[in-house]
Amino acid sequence: MAEIYNDPFVGFDGIHNITPFWLNAAGQCQDLMEVGDVVEDLPNPTFPITLNGFTYHPQTVALLPWFEFNGNSFALNDAYSYTNETVITSLSSPQPLNCGQH
Repeated sequence: MAEIYNDPFVGFDGIHNITPFWLNAAGQCQDLMEVGDVVEDLPNPTFPITLNGFTYHPQTVALLPWFEFNGNSFALNDAYSYTNETVITSLSSPQPLNCGQH
């Protein structure tokens, strides 16, 4: 659901929600604000939440300050990820255009 709201037009014209190139822990590199892609290859990409006797596992997502390479996150508790703030604790290293790939 988070990606529906954060990048609803990617694929139609390719210019919406462009960010600086980022690199996730699994080596995926891109310049789109794909909030779930950043954490999908990490050991704990979901966060269990129990509600009314059912346990749900919503995916943790990267927050805007992470995509902006903002050294001081403006999010609550200086977080770079939500709901599990411990999944992303630092910024991606800056990447060159197309992550240096030709």
